[in-house]
Amino acid sequence: MKTDQESALSRDPSGEARNANALAALPPRATYRLQFHAGFTFDDAVAILPYLARLGISHVYASPVQTARPGSTHGYDIVDHTRINPELGGEGGFLRLSDALKQHGLGLILDIVPNHMGIGGADNAWWLSVIEWGQLSPHAVAFDIDWERLGANGKLVLPFLGKRYGDALEEGELTLKRDESGGGFSLWHFEHRFPISPLSYPILLDRVLVLVADHERPDYRELLAISSRLRALSDNPGSASPDGLVAECETLKQRLEQVFAESPELAEATERALDLVNGAEGIRESFDTLHRILEMQSYRLANWRVAASDINYRRFFDINTLAGVRVEEPEVFERTHALILDLVRAGRIQGLRIDHIDGLADPEGYVRALQAQVGPGFYILVEKILGHGETLRPWPISGTTGYEVLNLIDGILLDREGAAAIEESYREITRQPDSFEELLRRAKRETLHASFASELEVLVSDLARLAHGDRRSRDYTVHAMRQVLTEIIERLPVYRSYISNEPAPEDRTLIEETVAAAIAGTPMPDTSLHRFVAALLLGEADRMMTAPPPAEHLARFRRRFQQLSGPVTAKSLEDTLFYRYGPLLALNEVGGEPNHHGVSAEAFHAANAQRHRDWPHAMIATATHDTKRGEDGRARLLSLTEMPQRWAEASSRWHALSLELAPDRTRPDANDRQLILQQMLASWPVELLESDDAPQLDAFRERMQGWVEKALREAKRKTSWINPQEAYEQAAKYLIAGALAAGSSFLETYRPLARDLAQRGMVRGLSRTALKLTLPGVPDVYQGTEFWDLSLVDPDNRRAVDYKARARALDDDAHAAALLATWPDGRIKQRIMAALLADRAASPDLYAEGSYEPLELRGERSVDLVGFKRRVGAEALLVIATRIAGGEAAAALPLGPHWEGVVLPTTGEWEDVLTGRRITAGDAGLTVADALAVLPVAALRQR
Repeated sequence: MKTDQESALSRDPSGEARNANALAALPPRATYRLQFHAGFTFDDAVAILPYLARLGISHVYASPVQTARPGSTHGYDIVDHTRINPELGGEGGFLRLSDALKQHGLGLILDIVPNHMGIGGADNAWWLSVIEWGQLSPHAVAFDIDWERLGANGKLVLPFLGKRYGDALEEGELTLKRDESGGGFSLWHFEHRFPISPLSYPILLDRVLVLVADHERPDYRELLAISSRLRALSDNPGSASPDGLVAECETLKQRLEQVFAESPELAEATERALDLVNGAEGIRESFDTLHRILEMQSYRLANWRVAASDINYRRFFDINTLAGVRVEEPEVFERTHALILDLVRAGRIQGLRIDHIDGLADPEGYVRALQAQVGPGFYILVEKILGHGETLRPWPISGTTGYEVLNLIDGILLDREGAAAIEESYREITRQPDSFEELLRRAKRETLHASFASELEVLVSDLARLAHGDRRSRDYTVHAMRQVLTEIIERLPVYRSYISNEPAPEDRTLIEETVAAAIAGTPMPDTSLHRFVAALLLGEADRMMTAPPPAEHLARFRRRFQQLSGPVTAKSLEDTLFYRYGPLLALNEVGGEPNHHGVSAEAFHAANAQRHRDWPHAMIATATHDTKRGEDGRARLLSLTEMPQRWAEASSRWHALSLELAPDRTRPDANDRQLILQQMLASWPVELLESDDAPQLDAFRERMQGWVEKALREAKRKTSWINPQEAYEQAAKYLIAGALAAGSSFLETYRPLARDLAQRGMVRGLSRTALKLTLPGVPDVYQGTEFWDLSLVDPDNRRAVDYKARARALDDDAHAAALLATWPDGRIKQRIMAALLADRAASPDLYAEGSYEPLELRGERSVDLVGFKRRVGAEALLVIATRIAGGEAAAALPLGPHWEGVVLPTTGEWEDVLTGRRITAGDAGLTVADALAVLPVAALRQR
């Protein structure tokens, strides 16, 4: 029976029950991403909804709201799918938010996490059950655990110890305690709880009985009966079904809890017995009993470093505290999605964003199952990184969360020749001879053998089982298999393939071309194993074997291969190479490929036309919780491509100056110094553009030092998370401290460049904002980025947002020209956003369905602009945006005179949505200098 609260959650805000098929189908007009955590709750969101509604947002786009680890700042470490996170306000707070959203005419898109759950600690009941009962647990099916893994001996390997197991045991860091409720016992290692199986309780309970030794006492007899029954079950566990065994033991635990509650003497004796079992430091033999108890469990405790090679549960990337979930199992899907589906059916959720779709065993099967539950046409997005030239599969969804558009927009806002020149100077300074492709292959190789060695060995084991079962393939060695799989994965040009049964043409081409590249690059004299792997993946193993391999084994190999290649690519590229390789950090963005220097106008228009045709309602993101730096910081760095020679000189000066600021031999090397300089210029606060401000400077210095520690550890060149080299990290922090000290020579020398980049970045930032809000798709605004976004990578991009300041700015009716004159305060960016959101609300069909047509701009400087038309029926919108200000033009605002002689062949009366200006296009066409007389971007509606 549902509680009153649960009943409320299954009704829409008006109190009327909704039919499961009566679901919202219209796409959002624009979304606003909110990151919920204990410091920003549902009630905090309710307070800003009036502002978001006035800004023109149609949907709040929320981070996960199901119960996560206590203190989680992101929500992706869910520990309970059945409840809404109490730290965010719980069910009551969610209902208040839901009601308030409806009151303001807003919808909700919710981020959900089907791939993994947060484990460790003491708060995931499902995981604790698996620890306690192993494969007998009713929740064992929920987690992707390889119980047959060689070396695991049928146990769950738990790499949560800070030391080797023997040391942790004998130094008293493993402590057996009575559970506060439930009548059971658990081992504790600091904050981590490891329940022990009731079948091993008799070892402890017998000691309690000896300490009491009063056969006449009823509580003694009850404890004896419980211990005797548990021993009988332990001696003959097959005497009961798995469900019956667990159920009976749970009943015995309840009886045990009652004994302790009614008999303080037995409770006290139990504590004394626990003291004895827990051992005495310095007496090794005293830990033998505790060790014997732990050896009886379904798990094996291990040092955290063991995870890289011996772990036997699938993780999210290489994070031990995030365990993969088998959402492909119908019962697991139902358990993990019941609450979300109830909320959808109640009309409290209008869209879903699927986190890490590539981590799932069968992404297409998953979205089809989900769409079947929420009803046809429901708005679903997937977090999916598309590789160069890759297209999204025709799944029943509305598209991706938009990383490909982020890089497309950034790609049109740079000078491609300038970017190539910058890369050349970078290679001279850092003496980096290797191509980006070789660096990526190297990073993948390192990642596979360091962070994912365990997963690789499992895959090798699967391959060996398939190969050694047939006489034609049994001579392939395990060593060769490991090398071949590495060579194939490191050359895979996208994150993963999507083969379930019969491979799609795209998958066939992908596997064949990847294996061919691996063969071309291998030093192995015999390449038949490469072809054997390809045959297995493509379902053609019968060509190389005497008989088809067992279907179950083949499916497992294929699934594990596909679930491994994605995390390896992401970890190698986004979380390693993006922090190693830095000619132009603006290109080191999620979904980006720094070896491709932007896009041509033709490619830009072709991509948008394709989006309009295939995925018109996919999201357009320019900043997310996962981006490596703020969108306007990237815009500043994109501006460097206008001045490659000036940048080369600035880089040389920096490397000379850094020797003065950090003269010690341990100073960061040339590569890391280059990255530090770019990031300081990208995130230079606007408050420091004209002069020093002590509080701002202190805050910036602290943020930069936090960033550099993360950046260096992610790069894994000189230091890392698992092997931190504090001397090198401190040297980098010391360099930053010297550069960002009040009155430093660095500030004096680089402030003019920072000012110039900031203004050029502002121009690009306004262009990007206009493009995001007018291109085919649904624009998303990451929290706070309606003002300038100069944030660093997370957690810096989750800092509190000053919504009061933004609300006040929205009330300002100053003319656009006046706002441009005071552009550092960010109001001009917000004004452009609000104006276009208002126009989207006034003409939803134009933006949601309108055609996409490139504009034919004519004139000497027309290549430095980008323009297109959206049209539906009698409505039309012309968008003209500045790509490159050119030379010294950006130093003077407005930019209108810069575009003298550039015309657009069109006629009629037009009104600029952004300024309200009326513009007449005569017989000679529309003069771009007139259209851009006030702002560097124009959005013209035909009147």
